[in-house]
Amino acid sequence: MKHIYALLFLLIISYCAHAQQEPLQEGVHNFTLQWIGWNTPGKVQIDKKENNIYTIKGEQRSADRTEFATITGTLQVLSARELLFEGKIQTRTNDNNNGEVCDKTGTYHFLAKGDRKYWRLQEMDNCEGNNVVDYVDIYF
Repeated sequence: MKHIYALLFLLIISYCAHAQQEPLQEGVHNFTLQWIGWNTPGKVQIDKKENNIYTIKGEQRSADRTEFATITGTLQVLSARELLFEGKIQTRTNDNNNGEVCDKTGTYHFLAKGDRKYWRLQEMDNCEGNNVVDYVDIYF
């Protein structure tokens, strides 16, 4: 019986330690724009700046480097599933927005809905309009 209590105690300690981890981990994370592809993710570097504020910078590029998604700015952790981004996101694909850069500068929201293992930009409209949306994702 003592062994069961000891095991239960260790499980509770392990759970509590895991629950107290930062919702956003520093380091390199995958980063994608669906037009470029989910199978060839780019990379972003996330670094803690201060309590619940992180910097983010990185990109995804197509094989020929003509199409891209870049991000630079700060992330504020609102919860484990919600981030507030302030900065600049630029995307460029050959088939959208007449091949011109779509520039989003300002404050935007990233959410991780359901069982997703990534935060998705919620302000998805591409500069082209016409119901064209960009899925910009930052992976856990």
